[in-house]
Amino acid sequence: MSEQYRLASPQCPLCGGLLQERPTPGAVVDVCADCHAVWIDWFDGDVSSVAAAVEVRPAMPPSHPGARICPRCRDTLAPEHLRGHGPEILRCPGCAGVLVPSTKLAEVVALGPIEDTTPPTPEEGLFRRMLNAIRSLGA
Repeated sequence: MSEQYRLASPQCPLCGGLLQERPTPGAVVDVCADCHAVWIDWFDGDVSSVAAAVEVRPAMPPSHPGARICPRCRDTLAPEHLRGHGPEILRCPGCAGVLVPSTKLAEVVALGPIEDTTPPTPEEGLFRRMLNAIRSLGA
C-alpha cells in the first residue's frame, strides 16, 4: 500500500515544484526540487529525528507561492508550531503529514528527538510494537 501512496510525483505545497523521494535511515521523505521544503508522512516518525537525517541544499524561500494543499490527501495545510513552541511548520489535518520549509529545517533539527522518559503502558507498548511492524513493511 505504501508504494501506491507514493506513485504520483506530488507538487510542493509551498512553491508548486516537484517533490522528489529521498531515502533516509528508517524513512522515505519527499524534498522539493525547487525550494527544498521537506514533506514527512505521519508514519515516518518524529519530525525532528527524520529531518536530521535529510541532507538538503542551503535553505531557499519559495520563488512563488503554492496552494498549501497536502500532496497526499489534498486537504489544506494548517500552520502549527512544532511541539507547541518550536518553529512553524505546516501540518495536514487529514493525514497528519508535515511540511517543513527549508528555511525552518535547522530549527526543527535543533529541537532534537522527543525524549520519552516514562515507561509505556501495556497498551502503548503494544501500539509501539504495531507501529514498528507497520514501518518495517514499508522498508
